[in-house]
Amino acid sequence: MAYNLQIAERANDQIDKLTGYLINRLQNRDAAIHFLNGLDVVYRRLEENPYQFPESPDVFLQRQGYREAFLPKMRYRIVFRVDGQTIYVVGVFHMLENYVVKVDPYI
Repeated sequence: MAYNLQIAERANDQIDKLTGYLINRLQNRDAAIHFLNGLDVVYRRLEENPYQFPESPDVFLQRQGYREAFLPKMRYRIVFRVDGQTIYVVGVFHMLENYVVKVDPYI
C-alpha cells in the first residue's frame, strides 16, 4: 500500500534553513548531504508504511494523530500525521527543540 506524501510549506522552509545553516554557517556540506539523504530514507519509509513510526509522546499531539520519525544517525525528528492515504509532514525539528509549540494541529 503506497501513501501520498505532502510536505507542508513550513516543513520545506525548515529543511531549507537547516541545510543552509549546515552549508553556510558550519561550512559542512557533508553534514547537509547526510541530512538530506536521511530525509529521503525516512520519506520512502513513510510512503511504504507510516504506522511503523511511533505516536508522538506529547498527549495533545497524540490525540491529533501525530507521529514522529527520526532521521538515521542524526538528532532530527519529522513530525507527521496520516489522513487516509495521505501523510502530512508538518515539521522537521532538532531533538533539543521544543517542537510541540510549533506544530499547528490544524494543518
